[in-house]
Amino acid sequence: LLPWQKTLPGAERIKNSFPSEVDSFEVGIVLDCGELSRTGRNEDEIRRIPVLINIDHHLTNKPFTELRMADTKASSTSELLFDLFNSLTIDWSVSICTNLYVGIFTDTGSFRFSNTNERCLEIASFLVKNGASPSQIAEKIYNTCKVNRLRLLHEVLGTLELTPAGDIAYVTATREMFQKTGTTSRDTEDFINFPRAIKDIKIAIFFREEENNFINVSYRSVGNINVAELAGYFGGGGHYNAAACRFRGLTMSEVMEKVIRAANDFLHGK
Repeated sequence: LLPWQKTLPGAERIKNSFPSEVDSFEVGIVLDCGELSRTGRNEDEIRRIPVLINIDHHLTNKPFTELRMADTKASSTSELLFDLFNSLTIDWSVSICTNLYVGIFTDTGSFRFSNTNERCLEIASFLVKNGASPSQIAEKIYNTCKVNRLRLLHEVLGTLELTPAGDIAYVTATREMFQKTGTTSRDTEDFINFPRAIKDIKIAIFFREEENNFINVSYRSVGNINVAELAGYFGGGGHYNAAACRFRGLTMSEVMEKVIRAANDFLHGK
C-alpha cells in the first residue's frame, strides 16, 4: 500500500498474501478486476474458493464467475458497491463513505476524467453528506509524498520522449531507478499523468520494469481514443481512456518498439 492508502479506515486488515486457511473459505469476492489473471500471484488460491463473485466496471471485463455484477458505464467499482450497499439498506458509516468516496475520486482522476458524470457526482455528494471529507482525503492523497518518490519522479521525467508527430508521449521507470531512489513500482502511481498533460498529446504511455522479468505498460488517452482496444493487442485491457498490458521475456527496448509502433498505427490508421 502507498502511505496515504495505509491511513484509510480498515487498511490494517488488508493482507498481501492469502492466509493458510484459504480452503475453509466458502465465498470469495473479486473487486475491480476484469479477469482473474489480474489478481497475480493469488490467482491459484482464489480458484480454490467454491463460490466466486466478481464486481467490476472495466470495459474489457471477461466473465470468470457465475455470479457477476458488472457495469462498464460506472465510473468505478465503488459506484457499483454503493448501489449494492444501498439495496441492502446498510448503516452508512463514516468509514464506508470515506472509502467509497476515495474509490470514485481516484478512478475519475479527482473528477477530471471523462468518466466523471452526474451519477458519480450525486453519489459523491451523498457520501460527503454522510461523513466523507473531500479536503482531508485530497490532503492525504496529494500532500503526503515522501522525498524519495519525488526523486523517482525526477528520474522518470528525465526519460520523457515524444514521437515525431508530437501526439504520443512516453516515459520509463527501470529497476535501476527504484534501487537508486529507494522506491518501488508502487511509488509510480499517477506518474503517467505528467506526459498525458502535455499539449496536443493524444496518448501517453508509461513503461515500467517489474520483478520476475515483467514489463508493465500503462496507457492514458485524451478524448475519443480507446486505449483499452490498443492494450488488447497485447493481451491487456482496461477503460476507454486508461488501460494497461504487460510483457515478459522481452527487453525494455523490444517492448517499447512494439508498443510505440502499435500506438502510432492505431492513431494514424495504418
